[in-house]
Amino acid sequence: MPSIPLARLISVLAVLCVMSACQTLPTDAFRLSETALKTRELQTREYDSVNDHAILSASMAVLQDMGYAIDEIEKELGVLSASKRADATNDFATIGSIAMDAMKCLVTLGLGCTGSNYGELDDVQDIRLTLVTRPQREEEEDVSVRITIQRIIWDKKGRVSEQETITDQDVYVAFFAKLSTAVFLEQEGI
Repeated sequence: MPSIPLARLISVLAVLCVMSACQTLPTDAFRLSETALKTRELQTREYDSVNDHAILSASMAVLQDMGYAIDEIEKELGVLSASKRADATNDFATIGSIAMDAMKCLVTLGLGCTGSNYGELDDVQDIRLTLVTRPQREEEEDVSVRITIQRIIWDKKGRVSEQETITDQDVYVAFFAKLSTAVFLEQEGI
């Protein structure tokens, strides 16, 4: 029986160990969710007779008017990202938290007043918007625009209390209405 060099045997065993440790992906790993297509439709609009550079320029103006800071723009790729920090406090939640803390103190005659729920209330939110343009046809100036909006909410103790992608239809409708106006003004040179 021919002898196998020890280094080769170890290499083969190592490869077999690595391969046996690999897991297969779940069968639905690349399946879109039920709402993915509806959400994409909500986030996308098409503009006729305008190029992607004009869309990006109009988008920057709209976002700056809305209080966003332009973080990055890549005109050749048709990508723009912007962000802003906004208040996330809820007056009713604040009043409720103070009332609950006061009630706990009354019920326990002051003995159980060790903590407060106030620090767990939402404080600020970071909103990030990404806009991507894509030409519809090579010969014509028709552009598809898609925006996605995410937010992270921080509590008063500086911890993340919520992360989400915004899917509220009214938010997208309002943004695209402003963008349509800005595109018109841009095209008219106003």
